[in-house]
Amino acid sequence: MELDQRLISSIENRIGVALITVTRIRVHVSSHPCRLSAAEVGTKLLAYSDGQAWCEQELALAEWQPVLDNARTALAHQKSKTFILQTTFCEMEYFVDVYPPPLHVIVAGAGHVAKPLVEMGKKLGFYITVICDRPQYANVDQFPWADEVICRPYMDYFRSLDITDKPYILLLTRGHQYDVAILREILHLSVPYIGMIGSRRRISGVFSQLHEAYPDSEFEHVYAPIGLDIGAQTPEEIAVSVLAEILRVKNHKSGKSLKEEIGHFIVDRQVEDE
Repeated sequence: MELDQRLISSIENRIGVALITVTRIRVHVSSHPCRLSAAEVGTKLLAYSDGQAWCEQELALAEWQPVLDNARTALAHQKSKTFILQTTFCEMEYFVDVYPPPLHVIVAGAGHVAKPLVEMGKKLGFYITVICDRPQYANVDQFPWADEVICRPYMDYFRSLDITDKPYILLLTRGHQYDVAILREILHLSVPYIGMIGSRRRISGVFSQLHEAYPDSEFEHVYAPIGLDIGAQTPEEIAVSVLAEILRVKNHKSGKSLKEEIGHFIVDRQVEDE
């Protein structure tokens, strides 16, 4: 039961973990047991993304290193799968069930676009933090879907930002002066995505204030104007556009219409049919 409790605790605390379960063992040479100590069907281990591992049984974890490495690879790719390990004397099959931490989205600003974006983002399984410096907007009543609502000056928050979980940061503030100040604090951070809302004029003004102090390479992970080009007008449509762009970056996809990706196949099949 302790393994189950550790697994549940890891999920609740947003710690990436993989559950390894041995599902089959086939011994090639009957006189030699499987070299993995205590290996038997049903053996379970936990592998953490930080390199730690745990099992209820007394295992020589050094012998299980190939298994643990595969589990961490599956966790990094967020894909559960079955593996087969071949040794001189046996073949062991095991299933890796991955529980990656939820993607963390930080929403700076609590305006009209933030509300539908937070609600939709939570439905996608994201962990959502809202930060705003105005108490009338930064509260749970305004953002019941958020996991965290923080009322605090932007600079205080971003100056001490923990980026261990590689958050995606959205700048939806009420003025470009806030965007400039926040970007000065986070441009150098190793985060996958910084999205900034605003007109081209506003964004151009922000960048013009920063380009002299920061090299172009610092802007590679900045997405502005924010979102995919779907002609979004309403706050809800803009939220869809932004979340689609986040998924595109997260999943390393093109963002193209699937018709563009497979349309040639349909045409080819039609030609064959004719």
